[in-house]
Amino acid sequence: MSTMFGQSNPGGSGPFGNSQASASASQPTTQASNILSNLNTSQAPQQQGSLFTEGGQSKRQASGGLFSNLGTSQPQSISSLGAKGIFGDTTNSNTQAGLSGSNNATKTSQQLAGSNFNGGLLGPSQAAQSQSNPQHNGQGVDNALHSGYFNSLLEKGRKRSRGLEETSGVGQIPSLQLGLGDIARRLKELGSTRNQTQKGQGDDTKAHYLLAASGVNPGNTLRDLNSLNAQITTPAVRLPITDWDPDTNRYIEQLQQRSTLKMIAEGIDRANRDFDAYLEEQVDINWDAQRKRIYEHFGLKPKAPDGQFEDLSNGNPREDNRGSFGRFSKRGRITNVERQSQGTPRRSLFGQSGMQKSVIGTPGVGLGNATLFADVADNSATGPGAQDDRGLRQRQGKYAEKVQRLNRARLQETVYPILQEFASVEGQSANESPSQLTDAYKALMQIVGENPDAGSVTDPNAVRERQYATDYLDESNNSARTINIRKRIIEGSRKSLEKLFIEQLESLIARNPREANLGGIPTTINKIRAYIRIRSARKDLAPDGTELQLLNDEYCWAIIFFLLRTGNVKEAAEYVTSNATAFRALDRNFVTYITSYASSFERRLPRSQQDRINAEYQQRTRIAPDNSIDPYRLACYKVIGRCELSKRNIEIITHGVEDWMWLQFNLAREVNRVEEVAGEVFGLEEVRETIKEIGQRHFSKGSESAGGYGTYFFMLILGGMFEQAVAFLYPHSYVAAVHFAVALNFYGLLRVSDFSVSESELLTYNTKELPQISFGRMLGYYTRDFRTGNVVAAVDYLTLICLNTDLTGDLGRSQSSLCHEALRELVLETREFAELLGDIRGDGTRITGAIEQRLKLIGLADQEEFLRTVTLQAASVADDSGRTTDAVLLYHLAEDYDSVIVIINRALSDSIAVDIGNEQLRLQPLKPRIAPQSGQQFQQLQSDGSSLSLTSVDDPTTLARNMISLYNANALYYQKIRPPHRDACGVLLRISEAKVKVEAQRWAEALDIITSLSLLPLTANSSIPLIRSHAQTLSTLPPSISRLIGPLLLWTITCIGKQRDLLLSNEGQGGFESDTRRRMRDDLVGKAKDLMVFAGLVKLRLGTGVWEGLVGGAGDLGVY
Repeated sequence: MSTMFGQSNPGGSGPFGNSQASASASQPTTQASNILSNLNTSQAPQQQGSLFTEGGQSKRQASGGLFSNLGTSQPQSISSLGAKGIFGDTTNSNTQAGLSGSNNATKTSQQLAGSNFNGGLLGPSQAAQSQSNPQHNGQGVDNALHSGYFNSLLEKGRKRSRGLEETSGVGQIPSLQLGLGDIARRLKELGSTRNQTQKGQGDDTKAHYLLAASGVNPGNTLRDLNSLNAQITTPAVRLPITDWDPDTNRYIEQLQQRSTLKMIAEGIDRANRDFDAYLEEQVDINWDAQRKRIYEHFGLKPKAPDGQFEDLSNGNPREDNRGSFGRFSKRGRITNVERQSQGTPRRSLFGQSGMQKSVIGTPGVGLGNATLFADVADNSATGPGAQDDRGLRQRQGKYAEKVQRLNRARLQETVYPILQEFASVEGQSANESPSQLTDAYKALMQIVGENPDAGSVTDPNAVRERQYATDYLDESNNSARTINIRKRIIEGSRKSLEKLFIEQLESLIARNPREANLGGIPTTINKIRAYIRIRSARKDLAPDGTELQLLNDEYCWAIIFFLLRTGNVKEAAEYVTSNATAFRALDRNFVTYITSYASSFERRLPRSQQDRINAEYQQRTRIAPDNSIDPYRLACYKVIGRCELSKRNIEIITHGVEDWMWLQFNLAREVNRVEEVAGEVFGLEEVRETIKEIGQRHFSKGSESAGGYGTYFFMLILGGMFEQAVAFLYPHSYVAAVHFAVALNFYGLLRVSDFSVSESELLTYNTKELPQISFGRMLGYYTRDFRTGNVVAAVDYLTLICLNTDLTGDLGRSQSSLCHEALRELVLETREFAELLGDIRGDGTRITGAIEQRLKLIGLADQEEFLRTVTLQAASVADDSGRTTDAVLLYHLAEDYDSVIVIINRALSDSIAVDIGNEQLRLQPLKPRIAPQSGQQFQQLQSDGSSLSLTSVDDPTTLARNMISLYNANALYYQKIRPPHRDACGVLLRISEAKVKVEAQRWAEALDIITSLSLLPLTANSSIPLIRSHAQTLSTLPPSISRLIGPLLLWTITCIGKQRDLLLSNEGQGGFESDTRRRMRDDLVGKAKDLMVFAGLVKLRLGTGVWEGLVGGAGDLGVY
């Protein structure tokens, strides 16, 4: 059974414990003992909780009991004694012997206390043993005293708890009692938590206890380790005395390596900074301006007047144009073009795109265009199968020709009947598209009143560009402009349906001449009679059993109805008037009705006649027996008197959708709804609602009638629902939908959306629920099919985006910016710079490109603005992409001749830097405007006035010679080039010539060229000051030349060595000639020595492997 006071020294038995007890028995409570033992100690805080603070103690003291040294005057670490338990072996089964508040512990404490008062702490039976071993005696006394002290503390705690219960009156409430073991455990947890929070303060004590439990003395072990470390590390600190290393090559090599590493690190840092700046510039948004735009878009805030609200992408922000975080929304570099045009919005510049999505999309062919819009992709499944590629290309080619003629007419300010021309293309593609598309173009011709015979825009009958934009785009529902445009739509749709019926009537008569029996003069009424004869012969004029009234052996009511159906109201009135007596016998009031109807401009009856005809119609339809009234008579009453508007169909005599639609538009009237009778209100809005219901019921996705998309599209066009019509047609035939949108937008009958609002949808709605089309993106996506092969046609289509620049506010400016952005993307994608931006003739004169020819149509007033907004930015992008020939041409077209020479110098330097024997650098040649025919020479093309472009070469040297010869021949060009750049170009051309001589093994000529450059000290004659002067001049040279000093040194050493070998091989002729050769050889060796001295001075500026090559070549010459 373990003793209460821990284990004794292994050398002897303790008074109460076994000397052979294991030290591991006290392991679980050692940490608690360290904490509790501090209650009676006054030791320094730094000694608490550490096992390695007893380095100066002896083994005897370290292995003693826990309380054996409390009375000594020597400072000792409490934790060093913590390997023994405070309360005995806690892992033993007799753990109750500890001071934990248990009965056994109390009993043992009372026995100890009692023996102390009876004359000795240990009792008389153990006095002798105590005297014989004074050390253990003193240790036992101390243990007993401290044991009694803790017992007294325990009793005081219990008495205090009982006193509190009695005084507070809450004795019946159980109190929370914690014994010393619980307190020790709580303190241990607090101590461990505190040790974890104090980082770097103290070590993990659990490791110490583990060592102690394993029989290792941590203090002694630490002392031994410290002494061992001191012995090991002391000689290692001393550096061996080495002799001075005179090898400068190693020092220079290390210096070069450090310089290289430093340059690499600086390059990485610079790349990181550039990437961060680019990321900030792309991601950042001006949240204040964006919030204003959102508020204005949803009508939460009135739109600011022009000039007071700045666009999001304005390149010159004002004080109030700051982001939410106090920073300007535009960061990064500002190009020269942007500095020159601070007042121009960024979206109209051809620099970095302000769009988050491409305007023109990626090139592609086929119906994939339909999936570029999210709302169109959902309905694309209803479309027909893929069209024939050949037929599609032919159709697109025909449309492209029409669009080119349209833009040519716009430039010449002449009238172009766009609807008629587009209808002819659809008529030629009848097998690939439904006939309703051609009918829709004809309906639009009636709505806008297009006159193909008008010669110029000054003709009164001519319809001008964007003529109806103001009326159609008016968002007020009851304004005079809106009512006028609705009246025009109703009248034009009715007339188009009447003309369509006349065409069908004449076609039927032509196919059935015998039944028609037209004869005589083919007047309108005679054609109607012939048509009725055919229908009557076919038994489809009226249902079986229906009685039709005859007048002079003619179906009079049928004749009147079909005259009204074909729009011949006056002819119908004349027919009734000529038979007035007979008609009065049939219906005494009808003559009055039709006469008033024909004479009215709005095709309306006076109020008295209107009430009378309504009463008669109601009476006849209710009282008359079935099939007793001629159905054509009731149809005439309904058309003339607008009777029973709640029922707007005639089931007996209508035979198609066109007849039903004609009836709707014939009954519709646009009047002031406040003054109109409620039962007689029927206008274009009601017609549109009916068309929408039909579309949802019969032409929605998955319906059986979805395949007949042409019918519903025709109905949408007739109803003036142009935006919905384009969006509906797009997934079925995007080619036709695009050109319908172009024609509508040309006359101002299409509402377009802002590209920043509708980036992924074709059809959207504004705040007033008015439909709008993403016109710009639709055109851009359409050019995907052909812009690679026909870039001029793509320019014509993208130019049409600027039709909407007449819109007020930000919308008009955004459309102009969208057009400019689309053209910029087209230029950079196709790289047809000679075709789009212009070219250069052999004499330096300029050929205008396709975009420049259309400056008037894209909102760029003069050539200077065009060059600033298009060419310079395209040149900058081409230069950044490494397309040298493109950049040279574009900078020349932009009249930035100095930049042309800078780019040429850089390309020429890169070409010269290629090692001899390797494949030479080649440029990507520019596409010429006119490809040369077989056997046709460049000079002949130039004489004809055409151009193959001076930049259409792949050799940098040839490109440099072409451009520098052009600039040297013209003082206007020459003066705009900085002299250092001109001189550098000349030097590079000479170096390139020297390289050619070296490759051809013409050593003497190459040496003469290199000597004439004065870049190397070949004429120094061993003069150190001259050599040093050349080395100092190297830092003042342009980078394109200074980087070539290393290759130039190698070529020179090679030429000297080869020329010397040549002189040696020719030696033997004797006499004066041998002495001359000897002097020449000595002169060459002297030049080589001068070059080596020069190379040693600029060694760090030479490229990789240059010094080794120089040393090898100089060694062969005998320099070293």
